[in-house]
Amino acid sequence: MTLIGESVDYSIYLFIQSQRTATLWPTIRLGVLTSIVGFMSLLPSGFPGLAQLGLFSISGLVAAALVTRYVLPNLMPPKLNIGDVTPLGTAVAAGLQRVKTPRALLLVIPVLAAIVLYTHRGPVWNHELSALSPVSKSDQALDAMLRSDIGAPDVSYLVVVSGPSQEAVLHAAESVDPALDALVEQKVISGFESPARYLPSLEAQRARQGSLPPGTELKSNLITALDGLPLQVDRLDPFLHDVEAARNQPLLTRKELEGTSLATGVDALLLSDGTQWSALLPLRVPTTVAIDTVSIDIGRVHSAVSKLALGEGVEAVVLDVKGEVDRLYSSYLSEVLRLSLAGFAGIVVLLVIFLRSPARTARVVTPLALAVLTVTAGLVLLGQQLTILHLIGMLLIVAVGSNYALFFDRRSNDPHAGSVPLTLASLVIANAATVLGFGVLGFSSVPVLSALGSTVAPGAFLALVFSALLAGSGPRESTPVAA
Repeated sequence: MTLIGESVDYSIYLFIQSQRTATLWPTIRLGVLTSIVGFMSLLPSGFPGLAQLGLFSISGLVAAALVTRYVLPNLMPPKLNIGDVTPLGTAVAAGLQRVKTPRALLLVIPVLAAIVLYTHRGPVWNHELSALSPVSKSDQALDAMLRSDIGAPDVSYLVVVSGPSQEAVLHAAESVDPALDALVEQKVISGFESPARYLPSLEAQRARQGSLPPGTELKSNLITALDGLPLQVDRLDPFLHDVEAARNQPLLTRKELEGTSLATGVDALLLSDGTQWSALLPLRVPTTVAIDTVSIDIGRVHSAVSKLALGEGVEAVVLDVKGEVDRLYSSYLSEVLRLSLAGFAGIVVLLVIFLRSPARTARVVTPLALAVLTVTAGLVLLGQQLTILHLIGMLLIVAVGSNYALFFDRRSNDPHAGSVPLTLASLVIANAATVLGFGVLGFSSVPVLSALGSTVAPGAFLALVFSALLAGSGPRESTPVAA
């Protein structure tokens, strides 16, 4: 979807200005190269998805450009009859002639953007992985509320007990239980799960069997307890029989649970990699914690568990899974920010090499930078925290906007490079296609799609406007070329 937004521009330029393909191609080629350099910055990323996105985008852009250059011209009929878009281009050119905005006024934009970003200098970037979830915030809050209501454990917080054998970790899990029960009483957590509840250790089972008195002793105790009561001890013979059976029954193992619902619970909480066993004890968040700030004081949990002696070769680790994943995502975000800046620097170097003029390079780069700054400030002003998807959107603004800036630079540098109306019309139509395509995504209820749409659609439009304003209205009209 994102590739369509840019690659459609190439065919639009070709069809509208079909008689000037040879003169158009150097500009299109340079636009493709700037886009490739921008996406190349994602290739070294440690985040596999972003590296794949970079390679995917580069491959798609190269394919689209080659098809536009070598395939479409051969497929077009000798006489391509398209609607006359010259009036559109003429109207746009006339509008630009009437615009008297001093270019210096555009310097106000980065100043205003800086003011907005400074006044909202809190968490501009969202460092939580949940920001990339396709699930809406309201649905996430509802899920958290329902989990809290039914007392379901939160998989974000775990106590992991590891040891050399199943028996060792089950026994250790039972040793952790009292410490966690104390935290429940202190309302640090509201509860927890343990595999030892479904499959007690053999030692615990033997202790429980040993706590059951023999049949004769139990019957004597019952006679004493029932003295003076209307209940006869003979009526409790089934109870005596069951207790005696429990005292002598074989100990419970995982095999006996096969085919029962308890087996599912045990298998989810008791894991083995062949050499090491691990027991997972998920913790439940206190019901007193607000849904939008679900958290556990992990430090107190760690302090309580670290004091326990669990036996040789057995250790217990407290994991804040959400915190660890968010820190990993945050490191990826910081990395991508650095790589994107390096990509932007690479684009500047490429333009200097091809345009051979710092002034022309600045004329191409400035509208792109202004568009990115304006969109960033606008999103922050609207209360949105930025994510990696917004950053990808900014790369797309540069990729798409570079074509507009290069065409306007071409017109400013060479007033006789072709028909001004046709050039302007092709840029306006290409921009409209991109804005409409991404604008639809901006209204999506899926956050990741909305982030892309709300970034690229206004950014592409602003890149066109700023490129036109910075190019000025100076180029004179040359003899129109028939479409």
